[in-house]
This record gives sequence, C-alpha cells and structure tokens, in this order.
Amino acid sequence: MKKLLGCFLALSAFLCAAGAEADYDMDISDFRIRDPYILADDASQKYYTLRSDNGFVLYESEDLKKWRKVGKCFAPAPDFWGKRDFWAPDLIKYGGKYYIFSTFSPAENTHETLIGPQGERACSILVSDKVDGPYKPLVNAPITPKGWICLDATLYVDGDGQPWMLFCREWIQVRDGEMYAQKLSKDLKKTVGKPILLFKASSYRYARDGVCVTDAPVVNRSPDGTLYMTWSTQDNRGGYVIALAVSESGKIEGPWVQLEPLNPKEDGGHAMVFKAFDGRTMISYHAPNSKTETMTIRELKFEDGFPILGEKVQ
Repeated sequence: MKKLLGCFLALSAFLCAAGAEADYDMDISDFRIRDPYILADDASQKYYTLRSDNGFVLYESEDLKKWRKVGKCFAPAPDFWGKRDFWAPDLIKYGGKYYIFSTFSPAENTHETLIGPQGERACSILVSDKVDGPYKPLVNAPITPKGWICLDATLYVDGDGQPWMLFCREWIQVRDGEMYAQKLSKDLKKTVGKPILLFKASSYRYARDGVCVTDAPVVNRSPDGTLYMTWSTQDNRGGYVIALAVSESGKIEGPWVQLEPLNPKEDGGHAMVFKAFDGRTMISYHAPNSKTETMTIRELKFEDGFPILGEKVQ
C-alpha cells in the first residue's frame, strides 16, 4: 500500500510539473510586444515584462525563451488621471516594493503641437507590494513637469542611493526632442529641484532631419565603470535604432557624448539592459519597429568597455 501511495504521489508531482511547464506556452519568437522592459526578480528567480491593454498585463518566464500570461496587474480606477496611451511600462524593484513607471494622457486635447492638438502626455508611477500586483498610483497625478508633453520615464539610482527619474520631452512639442534627469525623493512621491537637460536628439550624429525623436533612456554601468545610456531615435540612414551615449563625468548630469548606435542596420529599439540569473548582461527591445514588433533579447557584450550586441535568445 505504501509503495502504491508513493507511486501515486510521484505521478502527481510529475503531472503537476508537466502542467506548470506547459503553462509557458508563448515562444519568444511569437511574443508581439512594444517596449519590452524586463525585470529579473531575485525573489522568485523569474523574469517579468508588461504589455499595455487599457492597464497592464503581466507576463512571466523562467528562461527568457518561453513565456506565459500571469494576468492583469493594473486596471485604472475611474478617478485615475490617465485615460489613454498606457505606454512603455517599466517594471522596477526598489526599496522592497515593485514600481511601474509609465506614460499616460488625459482625455482632453489641450495642447497645440506640431501634429495638432494633443493631451498633456505625462508620466506617473504605480506601486505594489507584490510583482503581480495589484498596482495602484503612488500619487494620482503626473510626476513630469506641468505643461510638458513627456514620455518614457524610468528610474536610475546613483552610487549615493539618490533616485533619479529619466524621461523624454516629446519632439511634437519642442521639435528637437529632449532628454532629462530629475531628482526624486527617496519615496519617489515627489520631485526634488528642477529637471536637468542632458542632451537633445539632434546631438545624435545620424538624427533624421525634421524628426528629432528622443525615446527610452536607460542608464547602466559597463564592467569598467563607464556610465552609458541606451536610448532610441530615428536614424537618417534607415529606421528606428538603439543609440548609445556615455557620461564623461561618470555622473548622470553628464556631459553626455554620443557614440555609434548599437544596431544601425536594424529597424528596432526602445531597449533596456538587465542581468540574467546566470550572470550574463542582456538587452531587450522590439524589432522591427513597424509591423511585427517582436520582443528581441540578446546578450550584451563589452569590448574595450563599450557594449556590443551578442547572440539572440531564441
């Protein structure tokens, strides 16, 4: 009887494991998603990313190759200030909690821009005690400057533990897109001081005339300590690219020097960099920028301190 019970328990464990594995039914080659920001969560030893859907839907992976849908982790309440867009959600762990930095717009078109009336597109921060939510507004208001049309906010914490928000001011308002750093309070609820202009899109040597886009600033350090930024823009030789800049001072304030792009021949971008659980440095982005918008994950290697794209996860 004991032997039979043992066999039954072993079979049950096997079936449960097989079922759990089957849950990861989405191959990375079929994962259509824009702006894929990946959180490597030490607590669960799993990878997470978000997809926009009038709120945010959470996806999870154990190996970056196979993914599964966890479910909706943020559904806006009727009184939430953001009514549309829900763009570029960055999922970040900070101070023991999970935060989403994202872009929203109100319902009303109150600002004249180069492409016609627009809402005051801005960035806000959501928070949860658990990676799968539910998330709620940290403060139910934009954290980017009033009157500005902004997008793609994210978090950077410097060596002194000071949190900074990086964000872009849209070309549709200023023509030559702008990149900013803004000090935040330690609880991320408010800004400290004024935003600092880091550079304009036209500082990129291959900037497309008349379309000077700034997207997706993400800052990291290379193995030799160089502070570098990946960001995206339209290249005058082709499509959307991952631009690369380094800080001469080694500090977020710069000055920032533009280098050659990471993927000059590929129409893809809006990248971020993370550490895999096996210690490799990885980069995620969507490519191509038009049509399929497939999530792409590659190893990021370094030569003479500078990052280059490595093998693709597939």
